[in-house]
Amino acid sequence: LKSMLLRKTGLKRRHLIATNWRSKTHLPAYFLARDIKRRKIVLCIRGTLSPKDVLTDLCCTAEDFMSHEEEIALNMTSSESSGRGFRKLYRTRARAHEGMLKSARGVANATHGLISSELASNPDYDLIIVGHSLGGGVAAVLGTFWRDTFPGLKVYGYGSPCVGPIDSHPTISNSIVSVVGESDPFSCLSLGHLADASTMLSKFCEDKILRETILNNTRSDVEELDESELKWCLKTMNNLAKDLKAEKFYPPGRVLQMKGSYFGPVTDDVTLTEVSQENAFRDLRFHPRMF
Repeated sequence: LKSMLLRKTGLKRRHLIATNWRSKTHLPAYFLARDIKRRKIVLCIRGTLSPKDVLTDLCCTAEDFMSHEEEIALNMTSSESSGRGFRKLYRTRARAHEGMLKSARGVANATHGLISSELASNPDYDLIIVGHSLGGGVAAVLGTFWRDTFPGLKVYGYGSPCVGPIDSHPTISNSIVSVVGESDPFSCLSLGHLADASTMLSKFCEDKILRETILNNTRSDVEELDESELKWCLKTMNNLAKDLKAEKFYPPGRVLQMKGSYFGPVTDDVTLTEVSQENAFRDLRFHPRMF
């Protein structure tokens, strides 16, 4: 594996700092390397591959967390005997997928010392965290956890899944860039999405008139619907959306949506467009390339 990594990346063996090829529960596989050309320390986290990774995916409730520096400050405050009590130390709200948070802590514990040593020895270097799929989600959470620890840190996720709610870090972080394919089902799939889908299915099962009305008004393809039918569809969707109140997760940071034939023969241009998380990933979506 090490030889393959060196061959594929062009890294020199002496610039490969550390590797962990085997995933454990809440500790995904990763490698740590120096990019001497760009003056970066690169931490790359692998996506879902083993059954241990699947266990991380399944821990999908949300949990609040502090940055690494805030946790240190809290520990120092809790050990003081001055009687001042606990101060509110959250600088910004951070809330994320529990399994990814636990995995981020696992990677942090394994690599923090090495990264700190490397950056101390190379003061003109910055840290970049890169991940794919589950690894992209873990990278985003880890980047948020270390946001005060390593100035200049950037995170790049590819095929990033839903990580946290719309109003907190890492979802709103500008230091994270996520590249998501338009047909990626995991970009709009979280426990909240499934809860809302269940609510809608229950409503359709209970309301025969609504069910039949929707079928009657949507028998044609979208392109063939007239203006009145389209307005009815929009009004109905907005009314139904009022009952959808579950907490959804979204892909983190600035999200670039990839469109085009990026798998198989290239038949059209591949494009990247920055999109709004709430508009693009609020609802479950289906695309021909999913099947």
